[in-house]
Amino acid sequence: MKTNLSMAVSLALLSTLPLSACSEDNEPTVTATEQEAPKTVTAPMLKYIPADSPYFMATRETKPEQEAFDLYRRMQPMGSLDADLDELRETLPDIEDEVQRSLMTLLISMGEELDSVETLDDAHALGLKMGPQAALYGLGLMPVLRMELHDEDAFRETLQRILTKADLNPSTATTNGTEYWVLTPEGPIKAILAIDDQQLLVSMVPQDASDDLLAQVLGKTLPESNIDDTGALAELEQRHDFTPYGAGQIFSSRLFNELSTPTHQGTQALMEAVDAEPLDLSSCQADIDRITSRLPGLVMGMREYNDERMEMNLILETDEDIVSDLRALTTQVPGFGSAGGMASFGLGLDLPVLTQTIQKYAREVRENPFSCDELQDLNSSWNEINMTVNNPITQMMGSSLSGFNARIDSLAMKNGDPIATGVLALASQNPMSLLSTASTFLPELGALGLEPGGEARKIKSTLLPPDMPTLYAAMSDTAIVLGAGISDSATLKEELDAPVSERDLLLHGHMSGEFYHSLADVLEQVPTEELTESDIEMFKQYGDIYESMEYWFRVDDAGVEMSFSLELN
Repeated sequence: MKTNLSMAVSLALLSTLPLSACSEDNEPTVTATEQEAPKTVTAPMLKYIPADSPYFMATRETKPEQEAFDLYRRMQPMGSLDADLDELRETLPDIEDEVQRSLMTLLISMGEELDSVETLDDAHALGLKMGPQAALYGLGLMPVLRMELHDEDAFRETLQRILTKADLNPSTATTNGTEYWVLTPEGPIKAILAIDDQQLLVSMVPQDASDDLLAQVLGKTLPESNIDDTGALAELEQRHDFTPYGAGQIFSSRLFNELSTPTHQGTQALMEAVDAEPLDLSSCQADIDRITSRLPGLVMGMREYNDERMEMNLILETDEDIVSDLRALTTQVPGFGSAGGMASFGLGLDLPVLTQTIQKYAREVRENPFSCDELQDLNSSWNEINMTVNNPITQMMGSSLSGFNARIDSLAMKNGDPIATGVLALASQNPMSLLSTASTFLPELGALGLEPGGEARKIKSTLLPPDMPTLYAAMSDTAIVLGAGISDSATLKEELDAPVSERDLLLHGHMSGEFYHSLADVLEQVPTEELTESDIEMFKQYGDIYESMEYWFRVDDAGVEMSFSLELN
């Protein structure tokens, strides 16, 4: 039973996170908020985060709870939690393993508590606060998670009900007058949970952690300097144009330093608990500095949070040379990044330049290999990557194809088969060479007589499905487009000049609410054992909730940005 305990309360904590995460998703930008109700501008969590923490994620501002709750409810598909709980209950009798069964019971108990939330008062009755102040950070490498509660007594009762239903009974301990729950069985590391000062706290600490260390974890002893003092979080938001509703950073150099020469009591205690010696990186320091100078770390945050649009961003930071090399990979693909049609997916990548770039970095590693044993895999990996891109197929495609964008304009069933209309744009530095390559797979293309600036030509092929819309092709000096269901030559030729995003995109995709509705209609008519009626109903509700979902990889001034956005109906 104690084995179950470690996962039990961890999951109990996670049960609160969807509420806080979804509620934060609605936060408005600073400009928009100035016109709304007053927001909380204090950042009480920041005082706990050491200025030299290797990683942190925290919020500085919140918005009125009712607005946060309204958006949370607006984004939840109706009946989705009920359906999930029913599926879990159905699987419960078949679970023989005691640990798995307890976890499943715990998930069901948590879901039942959350399923009762229909108003903000219901959330408050559970002790939860919508859009709370929150922070995840490291005391050295030791993780600490804090989240603001509405009512700590109510939340304690909620958590106890969940654990009781799951037949779990965690032990308690006290340090310096503060009680905390021990979530794990005897072992070198234990998970603890505390409810104190209207906050929920969870951390992983050594089994025999000293009172001094626990005082730091529980926030009774504060760091000499914190990120509020240094303004690190505000500076991060300003540098990347993030909103103040949640941003964070992981520092690669600080992580390596803590692993090799731990300076924080938390890291030292964790290593002693598991009998781990600090990594001997003395012979690797030059290699480590080489890596961390080129890849300083990760940053994350949100550039938009309001009741109409949300955008989440993750940036892998690199040095200026890597940014320059990545930017050289981007290409102009007709329609790429424009989010046209009901759905699209595209890739803009100059393959010849990619090959040259990989060869460049492989040559650098070959001429100046990493010296320490721990990094020998990097030497061999670059050699393998170089060999992968230097093959006949890559060389053949690289000289003719530099990107594509596939757009779906309609999706429906016809005579029992799904039929789509749309456009496929193929960018090329040498479209005649691309045409020759494509003719290998579709010989009819080579016989069309396409030429840059010429008329669109109809493709006749026995390889195409019989009910597929008529397929036409047109060519320019930089691209070939194929149009399904577009028979007008002038219209198809316009696709060759479709606007291109100026965001230095490498990859981009989007799905509209209309696409989800059409997909659901098609799936209802296509027998499959992999999708249930509730899955199809979920697609329909996504179509009702979301106007558009968009995701992309792009070259940012700071490195590679990976982002996701939602627009609500």
